[in-house]
Amino acid sequence: MAPEWIRRRGLVILLAICIIALCVGQAGARGPTIRDIQPYDTIFIYEEGLDLSQLRNATTDNPVTELRRYQDDNPDRGVTRSIPVADDTNFEVQEIYLQEDYGTYYAYNPEDGTSAQVMIREPRLFLDVVLANPHHNEPLEGLTVSPNTRIAFRVSSPDVGAFYQAGGVYPATIDIVLTTPGGAETTVIGGRNFAGLNVSSTRFYTDDPGWPGAVRLGDLGEPGTYSVRAVWRTPSGFDAYAPDSERVTFAVANRVGVDTTATPTPTATVTATPTATPTEMTVPTTEPTATETATPVTTATTEPTTPTPTAAPLPAALAVAAAGFVLTLAGRRR
Repeated sequence: MAPEWIRRRGLVILLAICIIALCVGQAGARGPTIRDIQPYDTIFIYEEGLDLSQLRNATTDNPVTELRRYQDDNPDRGVTRSIPVADDTNFEVQEIYLQEDYGTYYAYNPEDGTSAQVMIREPRLFLDVVLANPHHNEPLEGLTVSPNTRIAFRVSSPDVGAFYQAGGVYPATIDIVLTTPGGAETTVIGGRNFAGLNVSSTRFYTDDPGWPGAVRLGDLGEPGTYSVRAVWRTPSGFDAYAPDSERVTFAVANRVGVDTTATPTPTATVTATPTATPTEMTVPTTEPTATETATPVTTATTEPTTPTPTAAPLPAALAVAAAGFVLTLAGRRR
């Protein structure tokens, strides 16, 4: 059964794999500059000055007049959205035409129909505050930490970091902005400059080699609550319109205050437990329960009463068993 299935379907599967490989190989191949868009490239809303002329029909070279999105990404089906292209050598991707309908779009000309395709995405940006290497998996969102703690920032931009590049150059940059407890904003954090960081991968840590490095929280200044966010710097369209990352807040505590409040707690619990136990155990053994009525209420009542109920049911059980035995003998005699 399996060999017959392979013979019937094998050629189709092989062709599908080849098509996917070709598409993957061509993805992200902008060039010679970042504004030159090739077939299968990913472009982003808010980009400006894009040259779409490489998406034209290679035979007619008619200019691209629309970018069309089709149902199920199939040009043979209905059009679900159309983006007008006034000049395919100077195109701006405007959100007003997309309405968050991101995905695959086809270049279109009335005489040629559809030609090459591109992917339109949103430039998303995420930021986390984590412990410095090698503890990057420990986030600090909402926590209170000691001034001696060393931290790093984790920056993620899945699409921009993967596709916004030309010839190995990643022109998108961000600033990491810290807001102090007093409300001041700065990109110099702990004596390190976090302005103009290139988004050259889908995720990176600011204490990785080649980046500004880890920050000791004690170097930030006063204790209190801080917040930090990542904001787009370039390109200008991202800076003006693309959303920044969400704010991440954390608190830097006074280390002396934390130590003084933490130390009395274990000493109080350790001394109270052993001293109470032996005194309660000696009270019921030396004094009879009839004369002492006030003292056993708080200390000795719980301990001596436990052996009494365990011994009390034993005679009652014997009495019941004896009565049953007598009845049994009487029945036999009759």
